[in-house]
Amino acid sequence: MSGLVVLEGRWQNNRNVSVRSLFDLLMDMEFQSIHRYHFENFANRDALHAIVEHVCRQGARKKYLYIGAHGNQNAIRGSVSNISRAEIRNILRNQVGPQIRGIFFGSCLFGNQNNAAFFFNRDAGIANSIRWIAGYGVKVDWIQSSALDIIFWQQIFRQREAQPDANENIIIEHVCTYLKENLSGLVTTLQFQVYRRRPHHLHEPQALI
Repeated sequence: MSGLVVLEGRWQNNRNVSVRSLFDLLMDMEFQSIHRYHFENFANRDALHAIVEHVCRQGARKKYLYIGAHGNQNAIRGSVSNISRAEIRNILRNQVGPQIRGIFFGSCLFGNQNNAAFFFNRDAGIANSIRWIAGYGVKVDWIQSSALDIIFWQQIFRQREAQPDANENIIIEHVCTYLKENLSGLVTTLQFQVYRRRPHHLHEPQALI
């Protein structure tokens, strides 16, 4: 299994646009099966809460969470309503088990340093077991950002295969190095950002990109 959970809000009301086909392709290419990840849609806070509680609190095989949706600096949008960063924080803090290591927000504007600091906060943040958060700092083109999404996850899986005993800090460092060396233009254009917990200061975000 890839260990990846993909959760997606609706992108367009009158069209069935989805990242699912992209992740199906990625799984088929990397694992020879499209059934190596978990996919669900969410409409609002309650739906996201229920899905995360059901999927991410059970089973040590779930390691990563991708949340794809429209976003702004302080919220993402399900199919019918916005979900604030405080509501997301509460869901992640209370419903995600210790096996989850990283969270990727495939949303415009939401992947910024302020939100990373908010999620890593000592007193009210998410679990320390979540080592990194990734996302975009500007409004992004759907095709361009989806391409970067898929390459990011491909590199996560390949680093895990190449270094099965490495800890999550090493894995994410190598992935970010690859992206900076090979996709620097796209990373800059989309303001793609990855923050991990700073070593010895776990409640401070450290920018890797």
